[in-house]
Amino acid sequence: MPLGIGYIASQLIQKNLVRENDIRIVDSKKAAIEFKPDILGVGSVTQVVGDARQIARQCKKANGCLTVLGGYHITCIPRSLPEEFDIGVIGEGELTFAELVEKFTKGELTRKDLIKIRGICYHEDDKTVRTPPRGFIADIDSIPWPYRHRRYSSDEPVFTSRGCPFHCTYCASRTFWGDKVRFRSADSVVNEISYLVDSRQPKEIAILDDLWMAHKERFREIVTKLVERGIPEKVSFRGFCRSNIVNEETILLFKDLNYRFVRFGAETGSERLLKKIKGRGISVADHQRVIDLSFKHGLKCSASFMFGVPGETITDIKLTEAFLRKNRCKFGISGLYLFNPMPGTVLWRELLKKGKVSENLDFERYQLDFLNPRFSWDDILYFNEENIPLKQFQAIIESIKAEFIPWAAKKPLLKKIIPYLRKQHRKLKSIFKSALMQTL
Repeated sequence: MPLGIGYIASQLIQKNLVRENDIRIVDSKKAAIEFKPDILGVGSVTQVVGDARQIARQCKKANGCLTVLGGYHITCIPRSLPEEFDIGVIGEGELTFAELVEKFTKGELTRKDLIKIRGICYHEDDKTVRTPPRGFIADIDSIPWPYRHRRYSSDEPVFTSRGCPFHCTYCASRTFWGDKVRFRSADSVVNEISYLVDSRQPKEIAILDDLWMAHKERFREIVTKLVERGIPEKVSFRGFCRSNIVNEETILLFKDLNYRFVRFGAETGSERLLKKIKGRGISVADHQRVIDLSFKHGLKCSASFMFGVPGETITDIKLTEAFLRKNRCKFGISGLYLFNPMPGTVLWRELLKKGKVSENLDFERYQLDFLNPRFSWDDILYFNEENIPLKQFQAIIESIKAEFIPWAAKKPLLKKIIPYLRKQHRKLKSIFKSALMQTL
């Protein structure tokens, strides 16, 4: 369920700007074109902005609709507004998009009107104009719950806060949500989750916040009230945590919530590199504590790791490998990722100064997930050549996959074997059919 679009839709409905029947949340180009919208709103992060452009291009060609782009990518580099989009919404979209719809219905979206709308960018002649920023919504309890038009899975996603109190150098959360974290009240969160459990009977509640347990007092209150209502007996929970703010009480609260597993972004087993990318307040010992406490209390634990960060050395990777071996039987690997610089991050700005990235970068070349079956080493973007040459880096990653995730290492072989087996199967069917015809 795309909650960002759902929040925008609920805002339009609450303000009586459109009827519910006039809104469609779609997940394919075909569905978007067939609906024939007056306004097409597309949310996109950097790695899929190429897909967003394609959808807008085809929908505009078919229907002549107004196209609006929102999300992290356009917020972080608004001057790069693709030509397929008429307008970009910068940052939180609820109020800005509602104003755009209101003016559109009144026929008030001329250039003179656009310049008065805060928090957007748009094309004018050969340049992109950006209007003054719109302030953040201070009281996020006031935002109506997201419009949930249909079920996408057996899970139901929930946002309980906006923003993150930390400043990882590879993350653009602060650029999008601002420096101040805004939390919904415990009652607001508990009421929405209770409603979802009672009305939609999900198997799991997926908390999508950057760090929903950062406000410890609020987190305790949410858990206490959910337990009092018997919610964890009906549904499991999942959400991200950060190792340096997890203690034994946190693990026990996770257990009270019926967490399926504890998941955090470890990123590396190197103390030096960890502090470089996540700040001084965190250590590999914090990672170890989360793993040990989860194991102690019978909770599954998993962590994700990132490789290829500028400045990473062979020594750093060996320390990560040692950390993985030490904990092989106590936790799982939830992700192996290739560093790609995201606009709006500290590392993006550093690479921008060095001339290694630009707003015209071919973002369709971004590949993040080493475990994705479609991952290919051909034509990838790699930003640590001076420390570890790409060929050597590739050999190291494939070795890590073979040792710690054997099934992933076998996928390239399976890709070759499966087509061969299919071909042989077709041959056998043909031979059998021929033999049967001769017998008859």
